[in-house]
Amino acid sequence: MMRNTKATPSMGEDTRPRVIFDSHHPKDYLAIRKLGQRCLDQGMQVLWTIHDKDVLVPLIRENGYEPLVLTRAQKGLVRKLSELIVYDWKLAALARRVRPLALVGKTVTLAHVGWLLGIPTLLINDDSAAANPQYRYLAMPFATRIVTSECLGEDYGSRQRTYPGLMELAYLHPDDFVPDPNVRAELGMSAEERLFLIRLAAFDAYHDVGGRGLSRDLLGRVLKRLDPHGRTFIVSEAPLAGDLLRYELPLAASRLHHLIAAADLVLGDGLTVCVEAALLGVPAIAIGSYIGKHRYADTIEKRFGLMYGFKPEQETAFLACLDELLVRPGVREEWARRRAVMLGEWNDPTDIYWEELTGLIAPAPGSTAARVRNPAAPPRRISQPSSPTASGRAATVRMETADCRAVRRNSNRQ
Repeated sequence: MMRNTKATPSMGEDTRPRVIFDSHHPKDYLAIRKLGQRCLDQGMQVLWTIHDKDVLVPLIRENGYEPLVLTRAQKGLVRKLSELIVYDWKLAALARRVRPLALVGKTVTLAHVGWLLGIPTLLINDDSAAANPQYRYLAMPFATRIVTSECLGEDYGSRQRTYPGLMELAYLHPDDFVPDPNVRAELGMSAEERLFLIRLAAFDAYHDVGGRGLSRDLLGRVLKRLDPHGRTFIVSEAPLAGDLLRYELPLAASRLHHLIAAADLVLGDGLTVCVEAALLGVPAIAIGSYIGKHRYADTIEKRFGLMYGFKPEQETAFLACLDELLVRPGVREEWARRRAVMLGEWNDPTDIYWEELTGLIAPAPGSTAARVRNPAAPPRRISQPSSPTASGRAATVRMETADCRAVRRNSNRQ
């Protein structure tokens, strides 16, 4: 639970050392939120800079922080390029004025600004180059330090540090996130009623050009299958209209992960939400042209059996997997066991982020930032890769997940 501490106070006469946290996506903000709180706890001033996308602004405000909105998300490649230039300029102007100790986040912009102004940058990323090839050339060469999941399987040299886990575990690990069981009551649902969640992506990011996901026709067929079994809610980046309005989720953005944890099944073309569901032990089915390009999603499916992924042309296999999960007995218990295997090998990466950030900061004598070097309570060490026993359990999970994948292989042969 994050403390209700405003993280972007008036800069006026505030002489505390500053760190800028830059985010363009809700997940990327959530992954570094605790890191920002640690900086606050060490007497530093934290500035949250963002571009206004999806639910990012209300989410940050619900956490008690006030973001600095530099631009608003644009549609179309040309407009996005123009926005990137404007965002670079505005962040550079801010960084030149406040002279932060470091810039932290996942954005291309922070890498550019840090390189231009000589400010240390910590780039935290889990996107494979196959899924986001532009990022590899626009951001990676300019970062001071790069932190990635070991799933990425990409080598960026001595500036890179890998860890066993994912960004999402920085905010969904059970040591930090405790699902609120009251979320069902907020929706007027009983504990016995089945709950399904569909996530629809807008496919409007610069690396999504030409991407496809859940078609309107396929969505209709999915809803016909789900409706007899329970209640379905849709969380969409684009506004819902027409007959889909009755599926709109009437909850605040900060309640989404509590809803995911309470769901019986999560599916759609929004990969992040499907991955979050898998990490919470909820069966997830993702469909999109990005399938096979994200190494971390492949790992979750093939190593731990927590989710399934299908390409848009695999509609038949996608629906067969959905049908199978709807009638399969003991699914939640089975996924809880698989999640336990995953948690035995992966942990919250915040300590890794903290170690890397403090390694970048060289405080001036007498500065309050000097406390960062020797915090009163040293951060807990992240666990090392799994033991042979844990690997054996993972192998068992891999053998148990042949069901939906077998259907998909058969579909590919047709």
